[in-house]
Amino acid sequence: MAIFAVLLRAADISSTDKYETAINAIGPRSRGVCVPVLETALMNLENLKQTIAAGPKVDGVIMTSARSCEAWKAVVAQSADEQTQLWSNVPFYVVGAATAASLREIYPKPNQIRGEHSGTAELLARFILEQTPGNRPKCLLYLTGDKNRETLPKVMDEGHVDLVSLQVYKTCGSSRFSHDLSEVLQGSERDAEIWIVFFAPSAAEFVYPHLQAQFRFRSTDTKSSNDDKPLVRIAAIGPTTASFLRDNLRLHVDAIPAKPNPDLLVEAIRECLYT
Repeated sequence: MAIFAVLLRAADISSTDKYETAINAIGPRSRGVCVPVLETALMNLENLKQTIAAGPKVDGVIMTSARSCEAWKAVVAQSADEQTQLWSNVPFYVVGAATAASLREIYPKPNQIRGEHSGTAELLARFILEQTPGNRPKCLLYLTGDKNRETLPKVMDEGHVDLVSLQVYKTCGSSRFSHDLSEVLQGSERDAEIWIVFFAPSAAEFVYPHLQAQFRFRSTDTKSSNDDKPLVRIAAIGPTTASFLRDNLRLHVDAIPAKPNPDLLVEAIRECLYT
């Protein structure tokens, strides 16, 4: 069976994209292609620079996205080494192995980067609260974007952990998305089963109208339309994204990997291939 997966994310730039590689390995007629959805702009870097230079006034730092890590590293690259090293004993709580690996380039101490296998912001918050009472942080710096949900702050508040929030990036839709999508689709086989893989609610909200111009979707409310556009299947990375697709866009989600991991995505897709 031919599979063509549109991965709604920017491809890894430092190496071969791990999600594309995983999809390509499904079979000789399988292909995964990343299509960038959002454009990100870093912001408030001067405030972050002052925070880093002042040294840790908190018990740790929370980063739930790679963009937060990017902002931190951008400031560190322009700061004195001694300022960076002020944070060398401070725990960093992150979601995702890629963010953890990036941070370890500047903070390589064992166990300084924590929670990378949590998978979601909510599970990361619960991981933090599960620290033994003597080690539980009292106040954490929380680096955010412009579309963060309130789940993590709510859980931390319930656990009596204060957050100092600082927005360090904002996102907007890519002005090239429709053009890039059309180019990518020219490489798909006519009889391929097409998968759309969503990675974030903010991206889904932006791209859905563009995708509707190319594809038919199965709805949670009604059957798909009978026009001649190809019917696609949907995979969602993470329960938060899956809930947004179902509840806000009313879309049927076919596959949800247990964690945000390329191999688990392939596993979830394989389970759906003959259903």
